[in-house]
Amino acid sequence: MKRRLSVISVAMMLVFSIFLTACGGGADSAKEQKNSVTLAMFSKPTNSFAYPFYDNQYDAYILKYLYDSLWDFNEKMVPVPQIAERWEFSEDKRSLTFYLRKDVKWHDGKPFTAEDVAFTWEVIADPDYQGKYFETVELIQGAKDKKEKKTKNIAGITIIDPHTIRIELEKPYSNTLGKLWSKPIAKHVYEGIPVKNMHRADATMKKPVGTGPFKLKESKNNEYYVLEKNKEYYIKGKPHLDQIIWKVMNQDVAVGALIKGDVDGVADLSPSHFKKLRKSNNVQILEKSDLSYQYLGINNESPKLQDKRMRQALAYAIDRQALVSGLMDGHGYVINQSIVKESWAYNEELEDAYPYDVNKAKQLLAEMGYQDVNNDGFVEDPQGKPFVLKLDYPTGNPVRVKSAPIIKQNIEKAGIKIDLKQPRDLNAMFDMVERGDFELYLGGWSLSVEPDPAQIWRSDVIYNYPKYKNPKSDELLDKAVTSPESFDLDKRKKIYAEWTKLIAEDQPIVFLYSMNKIEAFTKRVKNVKQGPMGAIESHDVIDWTVE
Repeated sequence: MKRRLSVISVAMMLVFSIFLTACGGGADSAKEQKNSVTLAMFSKPTNSFAYPFYDNQYDAYILKYLYDSLWDFNEKMVPVPQIAERWEFSEDKRSLTFYLRKDVKWHDGKPFTAEDVAFTWEVIADPDYQGKYFETVELIQGAKDKKEKKTKNIAGITIIDPHTIRIELEKPYSNTLGKLWSKPIAKHVYEGIPVKNMHRADATMKKPVGTGPFKLKESKNNEYYVLEKNKEYYIKGKPHLDQIIWKVMNQDVAVGALIKGDVDGVADLSPSHFKKLRKSNNVQILEKSDLSYQYLGINNESPKLQDKRMRQALAYAIDRQALVSGLMDGHGYVINQSIVKESWAYNEELEDAYPYDVNKAKQLLAEMGYQDVNNDGFVEDPQGKPFVLKLDYPTGNPVRVKSAPIIKQNIEKAGIKIDLKQPRDLNAMFDMVERGDFELYLGGWSLSVEPDPAQIWRSDVIYNYPKYKNPKSDELLDKAVTSPESFDLDKRKKIYAEWTKLIAEDQPIVFLYSMNKIEAFTKRVKNVKQGPMGAIESHDVIDWTVE
């Protein structure tokens, strides 16, 4: 599953600076509990506290503690049971049966059953569904028919008993457990609410009812969220913590608060804070390669950018290693594909694709007829008219913000004039991007452990922001998950190698870098481990203890 990164506004910084000095009650009272941990996030959630409707990294931090999944992924990126006790495929891989735990309850005490699982899949396939995850259920027989209003229900779902549910698949998928929606919502809570209104319902925005180790106790939007222990959690004796408090604060403020011990944990730290934190005797630092990357988005439908040589020129023009070495102090690596090094599907052959080469960029421009006619250092188009590309970027991510003027300077050295726009609020910028109202932009993707890139690269999906369309690409993406050879991991990796080479040639975006996930905690927090998504988003939070 893919999530776009979130950022903090100036207004929010001001709000929270006031909150830090003046707020009484709420989170301050909660902190008096000794068996409590306070964590910092850098921007406010959108309060979409139900997985089918969220689209924000900061909501995900809280969601991870409120809901459990049918299955999760361990450090080797292998699916492991959670509230599904086990599962089994039919011999032909066309049918999948889940056996659910019988001791799981929703936060309001109602039992968790197969009805909840079926209900969630039905909601996501509903024509009025207001989320972006239909791709996660379309592999079930009949889901497309429901989406297209041909049927009222998904034909391929069968509830065998309260704790057993079977689905029939449209075809065998080698990545079924990486693709299928695994995060149920409570049928008894949402039943009766029109599907078109579920994303704004109180059960989503204010009073979430999950199955996870913590409940949402109280919140003050833009400021704090207090989670309390779920005493009826199905894993006896867990979680060890009584409370987790999430505070919204600027990253620099959060780092200072961590060193002082006013907060206990901070996720997704900038490399610029690494040296400062390393000097503190009170802080433990965790670092790993991240399941995310940053990129220069390109509008492939723009007449200025339809020739792949123009896109290739942009790739050669950017000194990406300098970004990693300079802005990130080496805490990351240059990336040339949509699959990160953490994944088994990573294509090592593309390690050195598109090295920094200004002369190569100029050569490609000349091949297309772009020349510096008036000797001002910038090329004109083949008709002799001024050629300028607009570059947008969002506020928030410090490294990305600092990279924008550097990328402008790099590209202009190759002769392409860049109109660098003022930074925008992230949500406002991506609304613009979704409309196709852009030429170039800076963005980032946070990925799942399943390497299938189809959710952001197929020509017909919502998240294909660059408007990239290539039938060969779609063919390879399908082949990688539905062909007989895709069930052999080595053969599946070869399919992705072919696909990543195609993307490298077409260069529909410029891949920039993958920054390491750096997380820091006070030493009073024990048993903190980084899973595939890091420590903050690990189910191992149930094992955390404090001195």
